[in-house]
Amino acid sequence: MDAAVDSRTLRLSRIFDASRERVFAAWTEPAQFMAWMCPADVELDECELDVRPGGAWRAKGYTPTRRFAKSGVYLEVRRPELLVFTWGHHASADWSSPRGHETTVRVEFRALGQRTELVLTHGPFIDAPSFDDHDNGWRGSLDKLATFFGRSA
Repeated sequence: MDAAVDSRTLRLSRIFDASRERVFAAWTEPAQFMAWMCPADVELDECELDVRPGGAWRAKGYTPTRRFAKSGVYLEVRRPELLVFTWGHHASADWSSPRGHETTVRVEFRALGQRTELVLTHGPFIDAPSFDDHDNGWRGSLDKLATFFGRSA
């Protein structure tokens, strides 16, 4: 089930053929995170994840035309069922540059036997283009995550 919670908050749901622990690890181990985070034609080349309440995360990457940096702070971590963290894009591809509008990402991991339902809620966004950009970005990232589970052990 995919839907907007309201006009400023995105909600996506996806079922993966992987255990809840394995899906959670893909979100919390830097090497795995870098393998799938971001849609097609977008890659990460730096990533730090301090997965604990108050711990920071940050990532740098690139598209065919630009470099970018994003970061946030973990607000809630319940292994292997929940991650809540802030999300902000930096003004340049440097983590020391100012961050733009900050949003919150909530990721729920629901066990379905050896499969996992992931429910992602992200927002609130300040405008429709920001909502649309993140909607497309998350859909592409979750597609890459599904592919990642198909090829990883």
